[in-house]
Amino acid sequence: MNVPLSNEREVILMGKQPSWDDIPSLGLQLEQDELGKRKDKRAEIRLPCEDLLELFMLDTGKIIVQVVSGDGRPVKKGLLRDINQKGMGLLLQSHGLQKDDAIVLGTMLGRRGFKTKAVVRWTKADKVGVEYLDPRTEDYTFLSELYGAKILNNI
Repeated sequence: MNVPLSNEREVILMGKQPSWDDIPSLGLQLEQDELGKRKDKRAEIRLPCEDLLELFMLDTGKIIVQVVSGDGRPVKKGLLRDINQKGMGLLLQSHGLQKDDAIVLGTMLGRRGFKTKAVVRWTKADKVGVEYLDPRTEDYTFLSELYGAKILNNI
């Protein structure tokens, strides 16, 4: 009785090592992140503000973030660009902040207030990237779950 061999067995028996090209694609495509060609070097994926607005069902078009210097002096209000459990990006015009400046951030994420100490990691014209310093456990958990909520929301 002749049993037909699978493509993989036929390829191996013919002396050729199988490769990814031998596997049918099924119409699937990989995202840029999956290919290892990320635009940034962050260890965690940040959610853009637009995704948060959709997730929280807000039609405001923006999320305002209050920025206060480490010594309690108000810097100004900025707009959230993106966020994850370890930091956020802000649009903050004429901010005067420098790398390693200590600040305090406060904003509303949906109906949840979020306030934490942070440090400026980079600045560029009217943009600022910050890393949180010791956020509360419940805030860290909430921020960690946002990306999963976005994925579930798109299913």
